[in-house]
Amino acid sequence: MENSDNKLVTLLSSIDLYELEITKGKLESEGIQCFITGKADTIGFADGYRLQIASSDQLKAKDILNKIN
Repeated sequence: MENSDNKLVTLLSSIDLYELEITKGKLESEGIQCFITGKADTIGFADGYRLQIASSDQLKAKDILNKIN
């Protein structure tokens, strides 16, 4: 992802890793490559997790999420 059009952007953030894994699976089934980054501390606070995608996929991903929500 070296091209500036493919810079990673955070689509969602949450302390619930399971929620992000489900969303990641849905986006990947639609052809959008996703990455989950970050880490919550032992009691679920701190920065949590981030679901990241290429900036060029941002509009498509938001459209997909709007349809399932």
